[in-house]
Amino acid sequence: MSLSACVSLLITGFTVGPVGEAEALTWPWHHSTPHNVSNSAPTQGGRSIVIDPGHGGVDGGTSGGGLVEKQIALDIALRLRDHLARLGFKTPMTRMTDTDVSRLFPSALSSRHKRDLQNRLDLIRKTQAVGAISIHVNSSANARDRGPIVFYAVHSDAGKLLATDVQAAVNAVSGSTQRPLPRKNLFLIRHAPCPAILVEVGFVTNADDASRLARPAYRQHMADAIAVAAIRSLREAPIPPPYQKASARNDWTLVR
Repeated sequence: MSLSACVSLLITGFTVGPVGEAEALTWPWHHSTPHNVSNSAPTQGGRSIVIDPGHGGVDGGTSGGGLVEKQIALDIALRLRDHLARLGFKTPMTRMTDTDVSRLFPSALSSRHKRDLQNRLDLIRKTQAVGAISIHVNSSANARDRGPIVFYAVHSDAGKLLATDVQAAVNAVSGSTQRPLPRKNLFLIRHAPCPAILVEVGFVTNADDASRLARPAYRQHMADAIAVAAIRSLREAPIPPPYQKASARNDWTLVR
């Protein structure tokens, strides 16, 4: 049986994790904030960790072996949200359904892709989050590439600490030996006003990773590992001050 057929059998019945009644509501996209933003701003002693499932809607992300990045990312993100919420963190999400984020807030940017990224960043700012975790799925021309990889902003010491803790945790779950990697060109983690990481949870182009990611139990283990590691780094993190920006375009002029 071919590899693609094997993986297809493994993911029969794949569904995104359960969503609570409140989360199933449609966000009011135009000229307003999503229903979970106002409830996620920091309160006395409260801390928010923004969870960002990558891609969504028209943007499926990468795919392979019958797996689609936007679905895997959302499923793990919802599980991560539930774990952090049980431990007392506020957990605003950039999306909770299969949609992109380009209409989350009003924007003068003409590009859907830029609006999408800008709105993810602005949610982190508006909620004064102490940390941000973006969930993605990797792919490679080399089918032997495998394992989760955690990225952080190159000049962020706090981001590096968070990435190092999370990388060790997801390595333990996946049996891999990847190292966290610094990046200067990832828009969201570069501009975030708090420790921010992008977690590639595995390669859909690797047979072992794909078969694991197809299993709900593995996705739960992955979410739990990220949550436990993140708490170690973020439980005492300071809440950033309210952010005021002159223009969304300012963020994009910094991108090289």
